[in-house]
Amino acid sequence: MNQNAGLTSPERITAASLPRRTVWEAWLSPWYSSRPFAFTLLAIAVIVGAYYRFHQLDRWDMNGDEAVAWAAATKPSLHKAAETFWKVEYGGKLPVYDIVLHIWVRLFGDSLFAMRAMSAALGTLAVVLLFAAVREVGRSLGGPEGAEAGEVGGGFAALICALNLKIVLSDRTAREFPLLIVAELLQIIFFVRAHRRTAFLELAGIAVCTAIMLADNYCSTFLLFGEALWLGGLLLARWAGSPQALALSVFRPGLGVAAGVVLLVPFVPLAVESSRRAVQAGAVDWIRLRPISWPYDVFRHAAGEHLLLELLEFSILFGLFRQWRSAGRLVWAFLAAWMLGPVLAAFLATYLIHPMELPRYVLIAFLGMFALAGFGAGSVRSTAVRILLAALIIFVSQRAVGRGLEIFEGTSWREATELAVERTAARDPIAVFLPYNVEVVRFYLPPARRMAVVGMDTACGAAPVLLLSDRKIARPEQIAAAEACYPRVVAKLREVEVRAR
Repeated sequence: MNQNAGLTSPERITAASLPRRTVWEAWLSPWYSSRPFAFTLLAIAVIVGAYYRFHQLDRWDMNGDEAVAWAAATKPSLHKAAETFWKVEYGGKLPVYDIVLHIWVRLFGDSLFAMRAMSAALGTLAVVLLFAAVREVGRSLGGPEGAEAGEVGGGFAALICALNLKIVLSDRTAREFPLLIVAELLQIIFFVRAHRRTAFLELAGIAVCTAIMLADNYCSTFLLFGEALWLGGLLLARWAGSPQALALSVFRPGLGVAAGVVLLVPFVPLAVESSRRAVQAGAVDWIRLRPISWPYDVFRHAAGEHLLLELLEFSILFGLFRQWRSAGRLVWAFLAAWMLGPVLAAFLATYLIHPMELPRYVLIAFLGMFALAGFGAGSVRSTAVRILLAALIIFVSQRAVGRGLEIFEGTSWREATELAVERTAARDPIAVFLPYNVEVVRFYLPPARRMAVVGMDTACGAAPVLLLSDRKIARPEQIAAAEACYPRVVAKLREVEVRAR
């Protein structure tokens, strides 16, 4: 008698021969475990985030800010790149981004797609770093329950960030903000780790990343304001005898930030002088005072879709309800300081110094909102509800970002430059108003004609053609002077006019 009779050979065992429930459970098993679920969300976020950041990167024209970076980055040496930065930039920062872009251009060229590709790559990296930051916050501040919610929450935060229109638009532009966000997220990771670890790596990481982000753009001080709020709150909690707060260090993170500021001391005179010249030249005069409701409005507009805003608000409140009576409340409090601190700092700077309420200055606060909402979503225990939340986020956000990218159109600098070339002789100068946009016109001109481009302020020059833009931010007397010198409108394009004498 064959003892193996009745047994099925391994090669004949198929999904069809298994009970239907077993197959279903096998497919769902990764979703029931927090770690596979979190990394599945991260993988989806990276794929869709990279697509929206790289797809048709050069679909719209270069803008004036990108052209300023191009002018510095395309110089033959790092020294020349930094030297050009000090001549053409408006101040408030050091040439960190321009130096990085210079190296990138040497490797990949100075085409519009190539330069924007660096920002897109940094933006995709930021999606991963946001996941790591939320995960680290949960691990370092929240205990076992906070660690699990932080890991899943990091996946949700990465998914929201990957599909957010304002972040995607920033990551598709050759400017310093994607590099700034990467530096800020790395600083947050090291900052949080330093609460529980005394390793040199954490302190050095805080110091280096703090120095990089402060040098990249002065608006990174807004994040430091949020971290100061967190450390102040932590001191109060320690004074009140909170066991969770007593287990965390306040001195080490603060020391790391202070060390980062010290690293920049030798460069302070250059930055101060550059900023002083920029302010005297009216570099920030165009920033208008916003309504008193701006702190809420900026988050509402950052969410994009009303349904997504409600979903984020629900997730934030649910996280507060679920975690407040456990160690997870410290996670929630830190993420709240990350979200609200930069916006509050911009609000205070506006009313104490000068209007500074621009969405791009508080992009890190948007990521804080995504982190806080993601942590709330990660606090949900039901796998079915988690899957539903992820599906809703993808559906609503994809619709918003797809529509936003479709309708977005930049200034028609390429067409305007071509018209100016047609209406001028080979050696004729071409005037540009505002003068800040001189470099973008040079980008679209043949190399032999680039030095003939001149900026116009109020005095009429010898150029037969003027490219006029930025009516919304220029002073009325400047517009009047430009129109008086060049009364004939040759063409009205998107946000730029070609005018002649």
